[in-house]
Amino acid sequence: MIKAILAVCVLSLSLGLSGMGTATAGILPKDGEAQYELEFWESIKNSTHAEDYEAYLEAYPDGRFAPLARARAARYKDTGPEPAPAPAASVDDMDVYYDVVTKANVRSQPSPRSGRVGELDKGQRVHVTGRVRDKNWYRVELAGGASGFVFGELLREPRKTAPPAPKPTPKPTPTPTPKPKPEAPPAPVVTPPPVSRPTPAAAAPGSKDCDNCPEMVVLQPGSFVMGDDRGDRSERPAHRVSIAHAFAIGKYEVTLGQWNACVEAGSCRAIANAAGLSESSPAKDLSWNDAQQYVRWLSKLTGQNYRLPSEAEWEYAARAGTSSRYWWGDNMQSGKANCKGCGGDWSNEAPADVDAFPANPFGIYGTSGGVWEWVADCWNKSYAGAPKDGSVWTQSDCRENVIRGGSWRNDKTYAHAASRFTYDTGVRYILNGFRVAKSLR
Repeated sequence: MIKAILAVCVLSLSLGLSGMGTATAGILPKDGEAQYELEFWESIKNSTHAEDYEAYLEAYPDGRFAPLARARAARYKDTGPEPAPAPAASVDDMDVYYDVVTKANVRSQPSPRSGRVGELDKGQRVHVTGRVRDKNWYRVELAGGASGFVFGELLREPRKTAPPAPKPTPKPTPTPTPKPKPEAPPAPVVTPPPVSRPTPAAAAPGSKDCDNCPEMVVLQPGSFVMGDDRGDRSERPAHRVSIAHAFAIGKYEVTLGQWNACVEAGSCRAIANAAGLSESSPAKDLSWNDAQQYVRWLSKLTGQNYRLPSEAEWEYAARAGTSSRYWWGDNMQSGKANCKGCGGDWSNEAPADVDAFPANPFGIYGTSGGVWEWVADCWNKSYAGAPKDGSVWTQSDCRENVIRGGSWRNDKTYAHAASRFTYDTGVRYILNGFRVAKSLR
């Protein structure tokens, strides 16, 4: 019976996608809810765990892949061993208000298999009273004082805006006392210095501000052509950007070990590590807001100005003085990047360690593949009107932020230097991580 259902679902799915052209190959459509759903499906479609398909159905109960997801969830649930009774969930208390991303079911327990006790509407603001430890579920308070659990992908932390700083009171300017002018000495004969030509940006040796801090590489000022007129619409128009000041950027993506140092300090949330990743694996399943918590903690710990890089700074570091599609040339080379079908040691289950693939000419690792990396900028659909000085682009409501570089589950069309993508600011996703930057002024 299940095989018959699967056959019908696969046939319906192939007919339904016949008009999508190349949407499932190469660069996926980057606009709208359909893209997020397709990315979610791409990340689980080869899974043999019923929970993955149930998580998809929790987020997209009426999605285009829902019939197939239900069939697979039933198949793997029926063929798997009888699950042991789940222990009582351990919940860390919270007292915040989140926005609902899309219509969400409220469950009696933190599992899509538990009974539904309520429903939240898209855009509704809900009182979050706790987060389930080691799971992406939140406890929420319902009308009348009842409570239930909502899958974390369906909630988003409202964006906070800082109040304007008060204007400083101008100090009275003292009247200067005139001084007698001394007699000018005879002017010395000055030999003009030789004319020097500017040198391209170069990387300084890596350094760390503490034992568990990310290793940083200092990049000197310079200019480069950002974007690619041959690429996706979001990568156009290509435009010259000038980085006026030196800055430091992470030599690697932030690792699980570095993230856990923030967790132990009580400033970051714990990340579930079901795949048994090493301390040198990139931290993942993080939202833009999570990344901001980390850089605030790191700044307080070290007294330095840590932050997310601007999108321009990120691409400047990723290109490393080159103008080709990838930093090594215009074609993918085996063993250069941690991406799907790109050669080298690659696994669909987890990313490689942050130093597993070669560094670019600036000594920076992992800008092609690994995990998608959050940057500071708000999402804009193209570079029309983008700043040309390397600063953060904030001309948007910033409900979505930019991610760069592709991931281990994406193919080579996402791993080139100009590749850019978007994700909701407060939403966590298993492919998303980040690297840090540091202001030097």
